[in-house]
Formats: sequence, C-alpha cells, structure tokens
Amino acid sequence: MSGKWAGEACIHQGRTVLTKSAQQAPLKLAKPFAGPGGKLLVYLMDSSPGLFNGDRQDIFCTLQEGSNLYLTNQSSCKLHPSLIRESSIQTQSFFIKQGSLLEYFPEPLVPYRGANYQGETVVCLESGGKAFIADIVTPGRAGRGEFFEYERLSSRFSVYWDERLTVWDSIVLEPEDQESMRMFFGEYTHLGTLWVLSERVTQEHVRMLQDMLVSDGDCVYAGVSLLSCNGLVVRMLGYSADRLQAVIADCCDLIFPALTDTPFNRIRK
Repeated sequence: MSGKWAGEACIHQGRTVLTKSAQQAPLKLAKPFAGPGGKLLVYLMDSSPGLFNGDRQDIFCTLQEGSNLYLTNQSSCKLHPSLIRESSIQTQSFFIKQGSLLEYFPEPLVPYRGANYQGETVVCLESGGKAFIADIVTPGRAGRGEFFEYERLSSRFSVYWDERLTVWDSIVLEPEDQESMRMFFGEYTHLGTLWVLSERVTQEHVRMLQDMLVSDGDCVYAGVSLLSCNGLVVRMLGYSADRLQAVIADCCDLIFPALTDTPFNRIRK
C-alpha cells in the first residue's frame, strides 16, 4: 500500500494558504486551519492502521517565499510487521523558499514487534528560510511490555542550503534484545531529536538550550550541538514520549522567538 501527499503553501492577502494539495489514500489532508500571525496549520491523516512491511508513505511540501506552515499528523505512526521482510518506507521532502518558515512536529513512531522500517527526511532551504523539525522514536508498545522487539529501524536526515549539502545524519537500530539496547540507551527507552535550521543560529543559542536542559535532571538526558552551517540539533533520551514532547516544546519556547521574532505557539490537538 502506498500513500502520498504533496502540497504547496504561499502567501495570499497576508496569510499563508494551500495553493496545491494532492493526495493518495490512505494518506490524506484534514481541513487546514488558520493559525496566529497568518500561519497555516495543516493536519495529515492516515486512514489505515499504520505502516506494514512493504508499505510506503511519501510527503512532498513546498513553502513559497514568505509563507509560514505548521505541519503535523493526528496520531502516532504505528509500524506493523507482516509476512514479508521488506521494510516499510516513509519519506518527507521539504522545499523552503526565501523568508519562509516550516514547523514540522509529527507524532511519535511506534515500532511493533518484528517491524522493519526505513525513514528519510530531506530539507532544502534557500537563504532566509527557517525550519523547526522534531521526531520521537518509542521502543514499541511499552504499555504491553514490548520494548525494542522490532527487527530494524533506520532513519536518514539531510539538509541542503542553496543546493549545498550541509547535514547528513543516519541512525540505524537493530536490537537483538533489551540488554543489547542498553549499550545505546542506558536505562532510557525513548529517543527524541529537534533540528533548528536558520542562518541566525549562533553558539549563544546552543548555550541557552544547554542551560535550560541541565535543569531537567534525570527525566531527560540531552545534548545540543551547533551544526557546521546554519543550525543546531538537540538529541535527547527519556522515559516517555509525552516528556520528550514537552522538552521539545520548552526548547522551542526559548529559542523560537530569538530566531523568528515571534512567540512559539503550542498547538493543541
């Protein structure tokens, strides 16, 4: 099964609107909402139970000059096993034109026992563009005692500024058992990442985030790094998706106004 959504946002009469939207079930667009400050809020829906081995889901989104888009989905992405060993594939491709701003905050990935998943995100920015992109990976159906029982989970993230590759990040997890994953996670179970992409990012923003994250103590183990070009990344380990989402929002509360000159809006679902 293959789902797809392709959209384009631009400015119309001072507000961001969708000028193009094409979809292929089971992935589809919910009704867009007008957000604060001319921002557009877009929710994607998946009418299937999730991704099974062999399924594919693709997102393509272009932000024209000056547009402001908040993109998310309605619920966590469940990664199911199936009789075939072929991986499920999920890709996101974003094209961010001059002066535009993307906020992409999808719900967490939940890999079930036996799942095999491959994800890729590509972000292409022009000068003056900005992006805040987060993701969270859970260990599985923790409420059922299912921790790190998936077969393989791989994720690639790349960033291009004016067609020049500046970031290439790859994560591959192949848990043999819970004990083997302690080498990577220690006592933690959930992995979260926040990418902040902007030409305005400096070492001072890294220091601000580091000072804030120290106060979280044992709840979250996190680090902040300045990228080689125009951005920073926050990597964190925790015990629950809710807690990591809260810390990501706290990071955005702190750094978003400094980079965009507007407050960060916590969008409720």
